[in-house]
Amino acid sequence: MNNEIFAALAQYEFSPYNNALCVGTWNGYAVTLQQIRSRFYYVYLAIRLEKVPKDLKKTLKASLKQPGVKSAAAVERIMPNWARFQFVFGKNVDAAEYFSAQMNAVVSALRAAGVAPANTCAITGAANPDSLCVMTSQKYFGFQPVFASAVRQSGYEAQTKADENDANGSYLSGTVGAILGTLLGIAINLTTIVLVKRIYVVLFALMPIAAMVGYKLLKGKTNKFAVVVVFVLSFISVPLLEFLALSILAAKEYDLALGETMRSCAEHFFDAELLKDTGPEMLKFLLFMAVGLLISWGYVNNSLNSTQRQTTQAQLASVRPNPNRQ
Repeated sequence: MNNEIFAALAQYEFSPYNNALCVGTWNGYAVTLQQIRSRFYYVYLAIRLEKVPKDLKKTLKASLKQPGVKSAAAVERIMPNWARFQFVFGKNVDAAEYFSAQMNAVVSALRAAGVAPANTCAITGAANPDSLCVMTSQKYFGFQPVFASAVRQSGYEAQTKADENDANGSYLSGTVGAILGTLLGIAINLTTIVLVKRIYVVLFALMPIAAMVGYKLLKGKTNKFAVVVVFVLSFISVPLLEFLALSILAAKEYDLALGETMRSCAEHFFDAELLKDTGPEMLKFLLFMAVGLLISWGYVNNSLNSTQRQTTQAQLASVRPNPNRQ
């Protein structure tokens, strides 16, 4: 489906980026398409607002529903540096014609609301940038105005940092950092389990993220070894979390010293009788951890030197002249 829609927009000089996005310009706005599912797409337009007015989303929705405006575009989210809309490409409609109609309606709504195209660099903040390129941060997502020199400098710094890490990174110190990060993640999960008596999947995602952050902070060599360390520690943390939670809850319930309950749990943790009680919860923890790893995979993968290099190269390749430069 991506190829079909993206190919249809080539006539408007839109081009794919990493087979995941399609970027171009429309009536002065830098525009990015991102497929969400099937024929549903997010469409980002680069803007600059110091603060998003409370009624802006409502105003845009009203503009897109005015009589005579043939638009199915939905206002999805407004941020200071981008406005996101949802387009739905029907099965029997001309994709290019549909896109053109929706974009004209969206741009008219933005301009009527006083929201002009972005005209400051997403990297330096300076006005009247000479180029456009794809940014992948939450703050500046999608096709954004930039100075080409700033993109090249940023790419050079990222490449240098990756090369330095490959040459001088330490597997040992990185592993120590990952262990410390995992322990921090366990401590946060323990707090909610013991005090709130609830388990949150998102906090399980925090453990692999904390492990990777710790790995990087202590200058670990950020390659596939880092991924293995993070995954192994994440799954090891499951029985450790269960053990600590069981010990703490038992100490609270029976008013015993924590050291005493920990020794008792250590002696009997893998006994068949105890596993009958703890096994189902550990399986639930394992499931939550698997989901947590899926949630955190983007961060873990994007932290790798190889990914950083690929992202930098793709970003440099996406640079094109800014048609709005005065």
